[in-house]
Amino acid sequence: MALVAIAPAITVSIVAVSALLAPLANMKWSLLPVLLLTAVIAAIALVITSRFGGTFQAPRYRFHSINWWVGVGHALALLAAAFLIGRRLVAAFGRPEGFSQTFDNVFHLNAVRYILDTGSGSSITVSSMTGGGFYPAAWHDLVALVASITGSEIPVSVNVVNIVVGAFVWPLGCIFLAHTTLGNRVVVSVAAGILSAGFGAFPLLLLDFGVLYPNFLGNALLPVAVGLAIQAMGLASSAVESKPVRWLLFLSVLPGISLAHPSSTMALVAMLLAPLLILWIRLTTTVARRSSRPSLVVPGMILPLLIGLGTVAVLWKTIRPPEIAAFWPPIETTGRAIGEVIASSAIGRPVSWVVMVLAVAGLMSLILRRSHLWLVGMYVVISGLFVVVASFPFGEVRTFFTGVWYNDPPRLASLLPVVVLPLAVIGAVRGWDRFVVPMFASFPITNNSSVEEKPCDTPRYVAVLAGLAVSGLLVAGTQQANVREAAISASGGYQLTNESPLVSADEMALLMRMNNELPEDAVIVGNPWNGSALAYAFTGRDVIQFHILSELRAGSEKLYTGLNAAATDPSVCPIVERLKLSYVLDFGHREVHGGDNGFRGLDNLEEAGVATLVDSEGQAKIYKLTACGQ
Repeated sequence: MALVAIAPAITVSIVAVSALLAPLANMKWSLLPVLLLTAVIAAIALVITSRFGGTFQAPRYRFHSINWWVGVGHALALLAAAFLIGRRLVAAFGRPEGFSQTFDNVFHLNAVRYILDTGSGSSITVSSMTGGGFYPAAWHDLVALVASITGSEIPVSVNVVNIVVGAFVWPLGCIFLAHTTLGNRVVVSVAAGILSAGFGAFPLLLLDFGVLYPNFLGNALLPVAVGLAIQAMGLASSAVESKPVRWLLFLSVLPGISLAHPSSTMALVAMLLAPLLILWIRLTTTVARRSSRPSLVVPGMILPLLIGLGTVAVLWKTIRPPEIAAFWPPIETTGRAIGEVIASSAIGRPVSWVVMVLAVAGLMSLILRRSHLWLVGMYVVISGLFVVVASFPFGEVRTFFTGVWYNDPPRLASLLPVVVLPLAVIGAVRGWDRFVVPMFASFPITNNSSVEEKPCDTPRYVAVLAGLAVSGLLVAGTQQANVREAAISASGGYQLTNESPLVSADEMALLMRMNNELPEDAVIVGNPWNGSALAYAFTGRDVIQFHILSELRAGSEKLYTGLNAAATDPSVCPIVERLKLSYVLDFGHREVHGGDNGFRGLDNLEEAGVATLVDSEGQAKIYKLTACGQ
């Protein structure tokens, strides 16, 4: 299970890093650079594990030592989670080619097309599409790979990647983190798998709000990263035997998380503050006991602590967007935010009663037993950050702590399941061990046709039946209003109707005919706020603006204000000729956020004698420019 759970995180690292390196080797983005880097990493891993491998060394493994019943139990736990999450995602997307009708999706879909067209998936170059600098492109690289290998349309590739990440990668990570805390037991896998599907805040929220696909990928990898970090620090209940391999595994997943989204890396830093502080206390105590002058040890150990905290503070202020982008306001009172954390009902979702009871039980169990206090600390830190972003007023305090996440409550709400889930798993497993196992610890068995009651190992079928019954109750208890409401909200954003906020059904029908009506080298102008910029993602035809907020091409602002004056204004046609503009996509003035940014220069083109109608569907129209000699 550890190998299977860690594999996706390492894969994302390999994909994202190979996308960075491919342009340096003059290679186009494809599966080839991924395979080459995989081979290099595999060779390095073989050398390292042969030296430091511990239980990973080949002679330790024997085929006949595998417990197939246990393996089936772990596999069923994952499949149950995949089914519970996957059905919600499929229902939300609606159709294989369904796409999110949201502001950010203009960039995400066009960025995938840009990678396919330019052959570069580097995080350094992807944002040049919009005139920007570095942009974490691991998610876009994965989608572009799927699209290029399978030949599927971009929205289909997006949905495939998101289903795999949400329904497999996320629950695998949750199971791995639970094993790190409670050991490699089937009951732990079952509890973690089912509970991973019991949160409206993840994975559904980030596929609805935004949409925040890069954050979605980064956060899905967090449980594995946290589990590997805890193993490397020596705080885990079960871990890889070799400490060097633990650290190397942890380091190997960091590039993938960082190139998915840096805010996920900063979330990891926040989660690891408590475990690192516990390590510092242990180390300080050990050194003080062994020292002949213990009074000098604590002051000496405070210096590295302060240096570490100072480094985190500098990173916290550096790795965050500009304040102008962190404009999201608080949404509730502090008391309500605290209540939502406890009830697993962040950002106004219904209370998740079963998750709440299990998480509170797990939290109290850890506090009373004084075990795994690092998990208690992680819960306090992430919960505290959510309370700050959800309820604190605008100001330096709120921006310092939560500016990394754009001061955006949904982004921090999506992190809560990472710290709540292991607590809930602890509550579920401790409940199983205390209340269910004793019920069949002594069970009558049949021996030579006589029935004899005696203490014995639980018959396998009794444990299986009890497990199925309890699992069914856990599924029923967690798939309630909290998850249902999140799924309903998400599905609304993927519906294609004539009232869709970004691209309506009529507009989509027109886009689907464009490949047969426009030449491949056509350059199109349209109001990017009304979805016309997605002509690039859906058809591959060049557009003047690839994203709503992208940098304007030189002179293009004149097109938005005065293209319909091209027959009378001599300054317009030179711009049209320089940009090689040939078509106009008219989706009207209904924009994704309900506003109207003007762009009156694109109105009444046929009446002004500067263009002729090529095709239309409802109110959606496409014109060919004629005034400038095209």
